[in-house]
Amino acid sequence: MVYWSKFLAIFGYIGVGFMVLGGFLLMFSGSLLYGDTGLGFGMGFMYLIMAVLYYFPVSYLYKFATNTRHALNSDSQTGLNHGLSNLASHYKFVGVMTAVVMSLYAVILIIGLFSFLFFS
Repeated sequence: MVYWSKFLAIFGYIGVGFMVLGGFLLMFSGSLLYGDTGLGFGMGFMYLIMAVLYYFPVSYLYKFATNTRHALNSDSQTGLNHGLSNLASHYKFVGVMTAVVMSLYAVILIIGLFSFLFFS
């Protein structure tokens, strides 16, 4: 389990790097794609925000993998506790973000239904 966690965390870091790169590319070359509407800058900024939000669970997952592997190799209970604490932080962050996104979906759905019923 620890090896797969580290594997996924490393690919998560790579994904964050691509999101940051894509965000900057959209911010600086978005006017070529979307004209002077500012849409490219806004989309690039959103990519950077998503990269920052995605960094934290990936970081917790990586810390869990490294701390747990070290604790298992050295038979350290405190290291194992620290690794499992990072896993708990990972799941708390993912759970809160899931609740926030689902709430946003519900609000968007209500606004969409409201606009369909009253403005069409």
